[in-house]
Amino acid sequence: MNRFAFLFAVMAAGLAFDLAAYGQVVVAREDFDGGDLNLISSVVPALDGGPGDYFGVGNRNMWPQGFPSPGVPFSIADDSVFGYANGTPFPGDTEGIYGMNSDLDNHYFAISDSDEFGPLQTAQWTFNISGFTALSVLIDMGGISNDSFGGYGPATDVVFTVQIDGGPIETVFDLDAIDPTGFMTRLMDDGAQSGGGRLLQVSGTNLVEKFLAENGALATNTLLDKTPGAGPGAGALDVFSTALNGSGSTLVLTLTADMAFEAMVFDNIVITGVPEPSTLMLLGLGGLALIRRR
Repeated sequence: MNRFAFLFAVMAAGLAFDLAAYGQVVVAREDFDGGDLNLISSVVPALDGGPGDYFGVGNRNMWPQGFPSPGVPFSIADDSVFGYANGTPFPGDTEGIYGMNSDLDNHYFAISDSDEFGPLQTAQWTFNISGFTALSVLIDMGGISNDSFGGYGPATDVVFTVQIDGGPIETVFDLDAIDPTGFMTRLMDDGAQSGGGRLLQVSGTNLVEKFLAENGALATNTLLDKTPGAGPGAGALDVFSTALNGSGSTLVLTLTADMAFEAMVFDNIVITGVPEPSTLMLLGLGGLALIRRR
């Protein structure tokens, strides 16, 4: 179990105070399913341009465009085995991110052919990060291309920036379309290759690391991929992580997107950090109180 998997497992068990021994704790999060932590506010539009164009939050079973018709944008759905988009399988499908064994009730943020809404779209989340240092941000992300539909255009640009207490704006994740060499995306659910073409590569001000959905192992690249169709990590996205510069009281995460073709999705925004001594004491007291209740 990698350190991030351990961190989430312990948090889920309600034992946050124990995490200090492992360096990092979850400071704040937004999972789009009501499991937010220290989320002060969010500005998340829902721009719906029809079956293929979307910018906002949705899930397969309650898609804003009206499941089962027209359903999830096809560039998000691997329908080669299971009809993730609208309930009907599409044999031979060569693009898509979520497919069989994906959680049909999971909410995530989707960007699909969003230039229909103008040259730039934005969303923003504000978190309380008081009492923590050595901050990092983790976001689950996925996306693949399909040459037959034009693929990701060279001008595609999706950027996540962070600003702490009104200070300098820092680019944490910058997604740009590239022509990869020697990299193949995960197979479609029917075992076929995806449609090929440019892929989105993630960089940032600091080192960006990618942890694989199958086992949490550190990947050798920072390219977006689809979810595994079966086996360990089925239906899950890879996790991208980077360290933040500075600390303070309030962190604003801003997304800006310019995507003329194809789609990408992200989920589970998590801010981690190391508790300051006063915060660590409060976490310990909270843990003792929890033990007494038990």
